[in-house]
Amino acid sequence: MHDDGGADRGASARCKANGSQSALAAGEPCAAGLRDAAARGGGDAAAAFAALWEAYYRRLMVFAAAYRGLTAGERHDAVADALIAAFGALPGFDPRRRLSPWVYRIAANRFSDAVRRARRESTIEVGPADSAMSEALDDGRGGSSVVEPVASGDHAAESADRDLAERCAAAIAALPEADRRVATLRFYEGFSAADIGRALGMPAGTVRWRVGAIRRAIRAATGEEGT
Repeated sequence: MHDDGGADRGASARCKANGSQSALAAGEPCAAGLRDAAARGGGDAAAAFAALWEAYYRRLMVFAAAYRGLTAGERHDAVADALIAAFGALPGFDPRRRLSPWVYRIAANRFSDAVRRARRESTIEVGPADSAMSEALDDGRGGSSVVEPVASGDHAAESADRDLAERCAAAIAALPEADRRVATLRFYEGFSAADIGRALGMPAGTVRWRVGAIRRAIRAATGEEGT
């Protein structure tokens, strides 16, 4: 079955998952190299952990914002916990698999645990995650993850794309919580349906169906339904 791992047509010709502009553009660490360095211990292991942190910390902070009920400090703690757990499990990682869905699966479990702890420990309503999600997606990289780049010097187009990026980020932030997670992985990370399924524990077919619904919701929210 065909997977949607290529450029996602998304909410419009511009409001889409552009893999070359996603967080993946920075490159994925070498899974085999990280695994072997972690297993060696000492300075090699310290360097491997630093590389894992550098590659995933900011990206996981964006993902954590899709989990309602966590303060900024709790999101940081949950991300740190996820990266420590991923590093600890690295010696047993199969480098024939893609590293990112595996890391995100660990993170998803840790974030869910953090939300449950936060709900048990506090009777205070933290408030909607919408603003946190918008801020995370608009951290200087989120806009380019959902909007295609324009030719340099085309200021009118740049302004239009900036406005569309803001509307896309707001539309994603307004989605139901489970859909925000799918949208973050699809539009921000450029994950395929199979990779999203691995990260979130969902069948790939269900992911494809949800992505289709999310595209329609973004089109409606951004006024791009007829484009």
